[in-house]
Amino acid sequence: MTYSNFYARFYTSLQRLGEVVNSVLKFYPAKLYLAAILLLQALIWFQAISINRRLSSDLLILHYNIDFGVNSVGSPEKIFLYPLLGLAVAIINFVFVTFFVRRKESKFMTHLFLGSATFFEVFLSLALLAIFLINFR
Repeated sequence: MTYSNFYARFYTSLQRLGEVVNSVLKFYPAKLYLAAILLLQALIWFQAISINRRLSSDLLILHYNIDFGVNSVGSPEKIFLYPLLGLAVAIINFVFVTFFVRRKESKFMTHLFLGSATFFEVFLSLALLAIFLINFR
């Protein structure tokens, strides 16, 4: 009895979630933002994997400052924190967009949250490019 009630509530919540996601995707710029985020996310993962594969030592320079030089060194596995951070920001911003989808200012909030997630992905890609140049040039 309890199992079927739980299953019914779970199925209903999945249907509501699908409706909310569909209402977000009806807004055409949201599709463009999500396509750009997915493309940049794939690029960031490719950059992190290529940095990890090219590395021959046990240490990786993760941050370089012009004034002080190298100020963050870590294991090569820490390079994968960058794409995970970008993925987390994109998911959190998309969740925020779904909260604002029923409001009057939903278009503005969609541009704000998904646009900021796209810019964050661009800057993460540039940061990984800088890490690549610092370690291999």
